[in-house]
This record gives sequence, C-alpha cells and structure tokens, in this order.
Amino acid sequence: MTRKAPYPIDKREWHPSLIPGPIALVSTVDAGGTPNVAPKSWLQMVAFEPPTLMLSGSKGGRTETDVLATGCFAVNIVDGSLVERTFACVQWRGEERIRRSDFRLVPASTIRAPLVDDCKAHLECRLVGTQEVGSGFVLFGEVVAASIRDDLLALEPRARYARLDQALFLEEGLYAAMDRARPATSESMSDHFIRYVILLTVERPQLFHEDLVRAHVAHLRRLEEQGRLELCGPFCDRKGGIVVLRGVSETEARAIAEADPFVSSGAETCELRKLEVSCRDNRHMGMG
Repeated sequence: MTRKAPYPIDKREWHPSLIPGPIALVSTVDAGGTPNVAPKSWLQMVAFEPPTLMLSGSKGGRTETDVLATGCFAVNIVDGSLVERTFACVQWRGEERIRRSDFRLVPASTIRAPLVDDCKAHLECRLVGTQEVGSGFVLFGEVVAASIRDDLLALEPRARYARLDQALFLEEGLYAAMDRARPATSESMSDHFIRYVILLTVERPQLFHEDLVRAHVAHLRRLEEQGRLELCGPFCDRKGGIVVLRGVSETEARAIAEADPFVSSGAETCELRKLEVSCRDNRHMGMG
C-alpha cells in the first residue's frame, strides 16, 4: 500500500491545491445600472438540461447582491494574458476596479449584465436558485447564451485549448494554464509524444534587423496561438536557437521551419529533428 500523509481539510492550507478552479471575471449590474466585475474561481457546471452552473461566494457580497437584484450574471473566462490584471484587481472595488484594471465592458446578447470584452469566451446566465452552504452562498445560473472568439473555432478541437489558454486558480499567487489537451486512452498516444525540433544556426548575421526579428516573433506567436509551439528561444552559449513543435506532421514541421522569416531571408539555416518524448505520461517510453 502506498504511504499517504494526513492532509488538512481546510482548503486555505492546501499546498498543493487539490481542487483547482477555473478563474473567471463575473460581471454584474446593480438595480440602478452600475456595472461590477469580480474575480471568482469557485464555479462548476451542475446540469446539462437546462445547462446550469453554480457560483459560490459570500452572502451580502457585491456580486451576490447584484445577482439577487437583477437575476443575471456573466461568466467571463480568464486566459493567461489576463491573469496579472485579474489577481491585482482585488485591491480595488466597484467602478475603480474596472477603471484601474482597464477592463473593457460591452453589452451582452440576452442579459442586463455586461461582458468583459478582454476575455475570449463568455457565458450569460439567468439566476434560477440560491443555496446557503456553511459560510458559502451558492448561486445557480442557467446558461442562456454563450460566445467565444471565432478564431478558436477555426482550429481543430484539441488545438482550441491552447488558444483559449484558460487559467486555473491554485492558491494565492499561483495559477495553472490549461493550454493543452491530452488523449485519455492509449489510442493515438504515440503521435501525442512526438515533437519536431527545429535547430536554427546563424549564417548571415548582417541580414538581421528589427523588422526581421519582429517578423520572426510574429511567426512564433501564430504557432503558439495554433497550439503548435511547445517551446522556443535563443541559445545562450552559441548563435542561433531552437523551436519545438507539437501536433504536426513531418511535412508540416518542415514547411513551418522553412517559412520562418529567419530562414526564408537566409539569415539562418535550419535542421529538422524528430523527437519522441520520454516522460511520466508514457512511463518513460514504457520503461519507467
């Protein structure tokens, strides 16, 4: 039997957290029409038909009071680019929070509460019930509309997770990124552990200029948004760098390498290598 140590039952003492929660900006409006935005992570779907989620907070809080007054709220999904602003915004309240955090609010399609336009996805909810549980106050909302950035939908389903880059709350000061979908069965696992490594070597340093570097960075950002970029960066002990790709074929990897502005301009040359990852998920290629 594997040895286990006793663990606190108080979630505030969990290091590591055992139940990470999706970070969301919950937007509401009060009876007078004044908007509010609050970071939340205690939320979860509870039913398919009708689609219903629960949001836990504190009775008497601004968000909860607004929802009781207007019967609606919006869940705005936070991605990695918004994490710093989201963690920092708790130091302000009300309209000052929205202004100092530079959250852009836009009208929702079906409810009075606004949406946070900075976020990539949104759920519009109507209140269908409440429940006091211990010190918590749970709001149940039926999802009456949902929206997502259309560029995510242009990708194949597994790649959409990387573009969404959803943030999960772990504990104060720590979050995790849900930036990759992994297969849950052995089917297609072999492809899942294949990476293509592009080794870049400087050949004509005189060709480097700011516009070329910016074009190279734009190339990498597109790969990252498509969920194809594992990691990249320059070497510290030699001229050149490395780009590691995932979820692509060898033909696609070669085309990506040759399309890199550093390579197509002749400033650098590239070498493509195929790597099979050895890691815990595949028991170090079955030998661990």
